[in-house]
Amino acid sequence: MAFSNQTIKRIVLKNKVTDEDTLKRLEIQSEKLNLPLARLLIAEGLITGQQLLEFISEFLNLPIFDPTTEPFKLDVIGVLPELVARERQVLIFGRDASKNVYKVAMTDPTDIENINYLKEYLKAEIEPYLSSNESLRLGYQLYKRMSSENFETVISARINAIKTSLKNIEENILESIPLVELLDTIIGYAATLDASDVFLQPEEDFLKIRFRVDGLLRDMISVDRSINEGLVARIKTLGSLRIDEHFKPQDGRFRFRSSDIDLDIRIAIMPTMFGEKTTLRLLSGAHNFLTLEELGINQNDIIKFQKIIKRPHGMILSTGPTGSGKTTTIYTILSLLNKPEVHIMTIEDPIEYVIPNVSQTQVNQQAGVTFANGLRSILRHSPDIIVVGEIRDGETEEISINAALTGHLLISTLHTNDAPSAILRLVDLGAEPFLIGATLNAVIAQRLVRRLCPNCRTSYAPDQAIIQKIENDLQAFGRKIKIPEKLYRGEGCNLCHNSGYQGRIGLFEILLIDEKVKTLIASKNINTDTLNKVAQDQGMNSIFEDGIDKAAKGLTTIDEIIRVMTE
Repeated sequence: MAFSNQTIKRIVLKNKVTDEDTLKRLEIQSEKLNLPLARLLIAEGLITGQQLLEFISEFLNLPIFDPTTEPFKLDVIGVLPELVARERQVLIFGRDASKNVYKVAMTDPTDIENINYLKEYLKAEIEPYLSSNESLRLGYQLYKRMSSENFETVISARINAIKTSLKNIEENILESIPLVELLDTIIGYAATLDASDVFLQPEEDFLKIRFRVDGLLRDMISVDRSINEGLVARIKTLGSLRIDEHFKPQDGRFRFRSSDIDLDIRIAIMPTMFGEKTTLRLLSGAHNFLTLEELGINQNDIIKFQKIIKRPHGMILSTGPTGSGKTTTIYTILSLLNKPEVHIMTIEDPIEYVIPNVSQTQVNQQAGVTFANGLRSILRHSPDIIVVGEIRDGETEEISINAALTGHLLISTLHTNDAPSAILRLVDLGAEPFLIGATLNAVIAQRLVRRLCPNCRTSYAPDQAIIQKIENDLQAFGRKIKIPEKLYRGEGCNLCHNSGYQGRIGLFEILLIDEKVKTLIASKNINTDTLNKVAQDQGMNSIFEDGIDKAAKGLTTIDEIIRVMTE
């Protein structure tokens, strides 16, 4: 929200969000880190983004733009060019033709210069609405969808151009303009869909191009397999990899920039029976780390979270299967802890985002840099906070526990299905139970589910027979959970490519290692059932329960929760 720190301060004090001393401390921090005061208030857990939006709305006496009640309309949004909309941080979402009035969502509806500009540009009156950045972002994605051409048609044209250029002239395939355009088109379209991965997968008779969108794979198009060699060579060139090596896996990265796309792209190339397979992981180059609220953590757990990360030493573990968002959670924690007076070092595999003011080291097996060796070296640099990408062996675990015992805050990940299982996993790796209890502060377990599209989300009352079946299915997994009588689903629209979903949100459970849990761990009489019982007694909501709560709020669907938790 584009409001000055002074305005936010007045609003916060008026609504008694916090005291003046805390506000003064955050103001100083805001100046040092060059971050808006509003973001720090949210990061500290003093207020949620929605609460702040409501306070500002009340302060300005202006309505809030809500995409769940004001569906996006292509003909209305397109009245204002995307470049102008982004530059001015506005979005046209409605029109009263009889009065010649446009409804405009704005991050700062008090900006008179902006309103006058829009009046002149549109030759109409403006009815301003207060909007969050997230709501505007959803609308801006629709611009990309409107302007994107038919993917298959464009790809086919690019491939024909490559074949023609290489047939007519003696041209190096790496310098072929159509080849460069082909790769740019594939990456650009993947970015338009908010894909996390692009797969160039050679089969016996064709090259299959696949995208992973919101955690699920989509087959996009199959093309002539002969194109794969040129695409792989182009990607190797961009990633500074060996072009003449075709029989060993290679990893690299490169930066992709276009007019409105900025991506860090990780490369993984693997030889297969029908040629080299390439996987491209698309990471935002903007490095705008999410807040705890944006991750999907509920307000009660945010309060727990704030207490956990303020402890000067100990260990915090993020757990879950591959692709469950553990790394994103760790980067969010780091963004909250990253202050000028704190020394932070990491050992990662791979480094996904470069974080200012943090010393990051990449695991390099060939050079002898493993998690264990890297961590041992990091300790010689006297860091305050250490991040270990993953605890996967007894040696790394032992060094991590020793680091947490000697005054460091250590953050890492484990592959377990829930939070209590992480303790058993640490024991399996060889740690003494009393040391686990002495060092472990908390375990955060999570999953990622697809978020319902706010543009086409509708509520419905499920049939009682369906509710009973779902409850029975959940009970088969040891979960007695009451299903809400009102649920939500996505009808499908232009914004979500008729999938009914738009983006993803996390499901979380947070196990605090309190005195009762420490006593249980030290007793060595620990198993999943006893740990779960203690966790429930301390008020921990399971991932399933968090999912049901989000389904009741219209953030996701029951089907999506069951898919993710049972796959």
